Amino acid sequence: MDDDNEPASAAPYAVAIKRASLHHHVVDKLREMISRGDLPAGERLNEVALAQAIGVSRTPMREAVKLLASEGLLELLPGRGARVRQFSAKELLDVFDVLGALERHAIEVAVSRMTPKALSEIERLHNQMLDAYKKRSQKAYFKSNQKLHALIVELSGNPALSNAHITLTKQSVHNRHETLLSDQRWQESVAEHQAIFDAIVEGDAIRAGVLMLDHSRRTGAAVVDAARSANELRMGVEQARKTRPA
Repeated sequence: MDDDNEPASAAPYAVAIKRASLHHHVVDKLREMISRGDLPAGERLNEVALAQAIGVSRTPMREAVKLLASEGLLELLPGRGARVRQFSAKELLDVFDVLGALERHAIEVAVSRMTPKALSEIERLHNQMLDAYKKRSQKAYFKSNQKLHALIVELSGNPALSNAHITLTKQSVHNRHETLLSDQRWQESVAEHQAIFDAIVEGDAIRAGVLMLDHSRRTGAAVVDAARSANELRMGVEQARKTRPA
């Protein structure tokens, strides 16, 4: 059928699909900027400038801000726009505590029902992480790390667990970009993942669960330390600017 003969009723659907695609694009860009630290915790959003930078109008930008606020990444300020949420140390530790519990249960279930195909995919992502570490690429390491954790949760076959994990991961991810700047923590993370992978290969669900919980808690503690250091650095820079002679 020629495009000219396409039913007129199809036009609204095409517009809706295009609008949804644009919405997801803006949300993904903002989430990426928060994750990378381009929009640090506590920073107020300049929606006009961000809309221009991304190349969209104010409407999809406002919709994206509302969605990220509902996810806990942003805070809406009555009459003053929004800012990137600043998590307290306790809030971050609480998030990773729950993440650890979820991932412990997920890996115990996943190991107990592991298939050769699933194990092969886990091994592939694990090797990607090791390769990124050898190449000193934190970005690639973090990307493979996220995929591996998500896969393990998915292999639990529990949609409710997966949804809760996705929500909490979104709340923690914008603080993690600073964590891997520590070579010591990076090395520790690699060792922890190797131990977890070995337990998976050996089919030891209980040991894999214990190791995963410990890994999550250690990561949480490292994120808190890194967030504190980054915040102290920003405060120092801001104080220096204030005291600098005109």
